[in-house]
Amino acid sequence: MKALLIFVLASISLTKSSSAKDSLVSSSKHSTVKQIKGIQEMFGYFRAHRQGKGISLNWSITSPINIAGFTIERSYDGDFYDVINQMNRGAALKFSWKDDFVFPGLIFYRIGCVMTDGSVQYSSIESVRIVKH
Repeated sequence: MKALLIFVLASISLTKSSSAKDSLVSSSKHSTVKQIKGIQEMFGYFRAHRQGKGISLNWSITSPINIAGFTIERSYDGDFYDVINQMNRGAALKFSWKDDFVFPGLIFYRIGCVMTDGSVQYSSIESVRIVKH
């Protein structure tokens, strides 16, 4: 009888801890959604356009908090990106950079926002078609 009582009490305890765990999982799902939404709102805008023989990139951030710097990345196929420049954040909220070394074709760009914890969050992807120089 004593063993049965211990078994029942242990079962109730496990059920309560399972409910608490489910509650934590549920709340962490909501915080993840908020975090992803925050990442999407990190960039105010990102634009790429042809300027002379190169491509001008312009972007803004909504807040400099926890941002260490940026990587500027280029791709000629839209799948594999190479880092072509790195920039410190500084005090500004608006940034620009010009890529003077482009080849004809469709070129894709994205900005990597390097956070102080070492993680990287990416902007949307912009593309520019260069027909000829």
